[in-house]
Amino acid sequence: MATKIKSGDRVKWKVGKGETTGKVTKKITESTTVDGKKITATKNKPRYLVENDNTGNVSAHRAKSLSPVKDTSDLKPKQQEILEDFQQAVNMDASEIKKWLKTEESHSVGQKDQNGKIKGRKSGKKIVKILQKDQSDYKKKDFKHMKKVISYVHRHLAQQPSGDVEDTPWRYSLMNWGNDPLKDK
Repeated sequence: MATKIKSGDRVKWKVGKGETTGKVTKKITESTTVDGKKITATKNKPRYLVENDNTGNVSAHRAKSLSPVKDTSDLKPKQQEILEDFQQAVNMDASEIKKWLKTEESHSVGQKDQNGKIKGRKSGKKIVKILQKDQSDYKKKDFKHMKKVISYVHRHLAQQPSGDVEDTPWRYSLMNWGNDPLKDK
């Protein structure tokens, strides 16, 4: 189900290898020109003008390229800290993790639990669910898992092997936990 976007909403979108945030200033439903650039839009395929938080520049975006930024103002300070650390540790989005978990490489690494399930893959599936929730729906168990993810990612990153790590079990394990160490390089 598509998220409804309206003026005043806080949103994020991909730029280069990362993402940035901004505020929706206007919904455009007919073709126009913005900063000398022609913008094609219709009522059925609107564009949204968004002011970038970092640059102040205004640009037009399709709804599918924008994601809401969760309002974390009602979190307790400790929960806010955990959420921020989790967002730093997990640098893959939900769709990237889901796609990764289907790969042979994802199945090839990690410790197994008493039922023979790979712990990192189970964690990855929980991370996907957390990333797909609204902040207001986070439960105590979600914050508990976030803390587990933060701990694992920090510990595992500190154990980076020397040399090229692209096709290594070390990287694959981290990706099962939502962190691709090559993504931010």
